[in-house]
Formats: sequence, structure tokens, C-alpha cells
Amino acid sequence: MKDLLMTFGCSFTYGEGLEFHCLMDNYPDSFSLYKNRTNYYHTHSIFSSLYELVEFRESNKYSSLLKNFISCTLMSKAENGGCNYRNIEMMELYIEYLNKEKKFTPKYCVFQLTNIIRDVIEFSGNHSLLCDDAERWLGKELKAELIQNVSTLNDPLRDKKLNFIISKIFSILIDRINKNFIILESMGCKCTVFNGVEDEYSHHLVNEILLQNKFYMPIIFNRSEYRSWDHMNKENFLTLKKNIDVNDDHPCLDSHKWLANTLYRKYLELSK
Repeated sequence: MKDLLMTFGCSFTYGEGLEFHCLMDNYPDSFSLYKNRTNYYHTHSIFSSLYELVEFRESNKYSSLLKNFISCTLMSKAENGGCNYRNIEMMELYIEYLNKEKKFTPKYCVFQLTNIIRDVIEFSGNHSLLCDDAERWLGKELKAELIQNVSTLNDPLRDKKLNFIISKIFSILIDRINKNFIILESMGCKCTVFNGVEDEYSHHLVNEILLQNKFYMPIIFNRSEYRSWDHMNKENFLTLKKNIDVNDDHPCLDSHKWLANTLYRKYLELSK
């Protein structure tokens, strides 16, 4: 039997940008090419093809550091980016697999929430005769209300109705996460959800819902609580931009180390 750590999230969980640390330490000449650039589009082809850089990112993202702390096999998303509802569907796929594959025992599941606005944009534009994610997740009525009101996004004079819809969508997502966590807990798995990426606009729409969730882990750094991991990083010089001077707001290496330690302490707390 193998103990399993499962992690879900967006580019923050993927470890986007950690390769810059490897470049800075081992290839300073090429690192100088990327300092202060405004666009790293061409960098991605190098980061995904030079295995040393891929290996550095894979080894130093928080989920890899965490799996070493708790001596687990890691099962995590293999692609960058993403929104919450797609990650929930991925979690359900993993659960279906674990119900059949008895050689793995889920030990710890961590769900990193990303900006709810990503789900809103996906739901308002991703529907067709063959695949209508919005209707499947929200139902016909809520989907229609979303599409009717999404044009008021970031319009404080007209977005009251949309804000209610966003909060309702977030509640649907959280309820689905909780449902899957309960299934995992029945398998002996400890579960945690935390806010990874959000913006100032959506914070007040989701915060109260999160605070009431028994699986929620607040982001507390140096005795101060932050809206999200992203917010913490920006306030404490723990983005790649502030830490090693590349134009990227993803978490730096020290931040991934901090989060791995924080989640490990949370796991020990849950295991008591």
C-alpha cells in the first residue's frame, strides 16, 4: 500500500515560474535575458523543454516539498492554470480511480482555490450543444441569470445582481468540494482547502462562505492574516517580481517552502 498526497489548484500549485530560481543560480547569463521583461511567452518553450528546469519546478513546488514531509506519493495536476470547477472534476476523477485501485491510500488532500472570476468567465462562455458546463453545474435558471448579468462585472453601479450570482456559484463549488472531502475522509484522508488566488473585487463575495467552512485553512504569515496566498506574497515581497526581480507575480521559492511547512503543520493538527 502507498500513502497518497493529492493537491489541486491553478498555476500556483503547478509551480509556475520557479524555474527562474534555477536560471538565476545556475545560468546567470540566460537569466539576465528575462529580468524585467514584460512578456515571458517565449520563455515557456524553454521552461517546458529543458528537463533541468522542469525537474527544478517539479521538485520545489509546495506539493512536492509537502509529500516529502509526510512520506507520500504525490498525485497532482500536470498542467498549468485552470479554474475551480475543472479542478473539482479532476478530484472526482481521482476519487473514482481510488475506489478501484486499492494499492493507494489517500492520506492528505489539499485544494487550492483560485479566483472565482475564472469560473464565472468559463461558465458564461463555455456552453454548446455537445458540452454545456454552465448548465451542468448551475442549472438552466442560474446559467441564464449569469449570462444576462455578466456584462456588469467590475461595474460597481450595476453589479449588485451579479455579485449575488457569484456568491451563489462559489457556494455551489464549495459544497461540491466538501462533498468530495467527506468521501475522502471516509477513506481515512485528511482534507484542507485554502484561498490561493483571488482579487480585491471578489474577496468580499467569498470570504464569509470560506470562514464558515470546517475544512478552510486561513493564510497567516508573521501573525497577520491575509485574504489569500497571493495577497500574502504581494504584501511580503514573496513574489518572483519582488524576490528575484523578474516581472512575474507567482510565488517565489521561499513562499513555496513556507506553504509546504504550513500545510504540514495543518496535517499534524488534523491527525491528532
